[in-house]
Amino acid sequence: MAPLAADSSVPNGFFPFPPPANMPLAAPPPGVTPNFDHPASNAWHVDVTAAVCIPLIVLFSSLRLYTQYRLYPSRTLADYTFMLAAAWTIIYIGILLALLDKGLFGRHIWDLKMEDLTNAPFLMVLILEAIYGPFVWIIKVSLFCLYRQIFAPKQYLLYLVWAGIIVTGVFYWSTLVAAVALCAPRGNETYIMAFATARCGETKGLAVVSGVFNVLSDLYLLVIPIPATLALHLPRRKKIALLFLFATGVLAFNASCLGLHYRIQVNRSLDDTWKIMPLYLAIIIEMTAGIAVLCMPAMAALSRRYTPAVTAYFSRNNDDSNDNEHSTFYEMAKPRNVANSSNARKIEAQSSNNYGHTATSSSESANELRPNTSDSVTLAEKLGRASTSPKM
Repeated sequence: MAPLAADSSVPNGFFPFPPPANMPLAAPPPGVTPNFDHPASNAWHVDVTAAVCIPLIVLFSSLRLYTQYRLYPSRTLADYTFMLAAAWTIIYIGILLALLDKGLFGRHIWDLKMEDLTNAPFLMVLILEAIYGPFVWIIKVSLFCLYRQIFAPKQYLLYLVWAGIIVTGVFYWSTLVAAVALCAPRGNETYIMAFATARCGETKGLAVVSGVFNVLSDLYLLVIPIPATLALHLPRRKKIALLFLFATGVLAFNASCLGLHYRIQVNRSLDDTWKIMPLYLAIIIEMTAGIAVLCMPAMAALSRRYTPAVTAYFSRNNDDSNDNEHSTFYEMAKPRNVANSSNARKIEAQSSNNYGHTATSSSESANELRPNTSDSVTLAEKLGRASTSPKM
């Protein structure tokens, strides 16, 4: 993913060193005139995507953490890896936004002059290239750990989980080593000179390989829970519900496919500073989709806990309005000291019974959802059975 692809016919890439200050980074296509004063930019696409995705990451993460601390007193490896994945994702997006703030990327390469180049943006690109692999890996590790927690007694799935963790770990951490080895400055090179070399240009091909691996690993994560879910001792309706829960991983798979498409485009183009923006956009969506998938089981548990209480609240209000359609305005108009105390006591007793019953049902559901690897029943089966707890 080198922003300056090297030309093997030129010793130092696109330009000689020291280059003329007013020289464009690359020759424009035929019929196109470089626009140094008011260049077009597609960096705002990434800004908008980040502005949408960061609040979603914070929202999903907050709901999952709330569910963890309120429903489950114990912590698992999946919980710790998730918190690390969410934090690292926000850090990655923050570095990317800082890169766009420099104004170099997002413009056509022929709209940039030599004097526009500084070392800081290329250092940020190197950091983004280096940390991308480990950051994506920790998201996948968190999902693997979630599978291990949900299907704990399934021994064959445990083997698949550990195989996935090891294989993805070896690959993604090797991308960090490759990025540093190929694009870090050597000797007296600056970051600008290092990115203009032929060796750094090789990272564009490695980025395509990384994109293919992303698609295959996401497909692996999407497929491995299907046999285990179908083998659960649950009604068909519950199995379908669990499959739909895991099917949210299609979001991450689609984002990986989109990322592979843009990696191929960057690899075929010399206009790296423009073409790389859609790739960064796809990476943000890919990471956000991964975080969202990790939060789906917690969201389901949260919904089961509070939906009965909300339903009871609105049901009670509807019953009151049916008894007397003007009761609300009537009670508001009466002086507080002469309000109908008997109705108030009746509503209070009914509310107490409703919420007491709801709390008991929610407590039973939470106890069922708590993982217990020593039990022969998987957590996935408990997830399915929890929805059959007594309701209002």
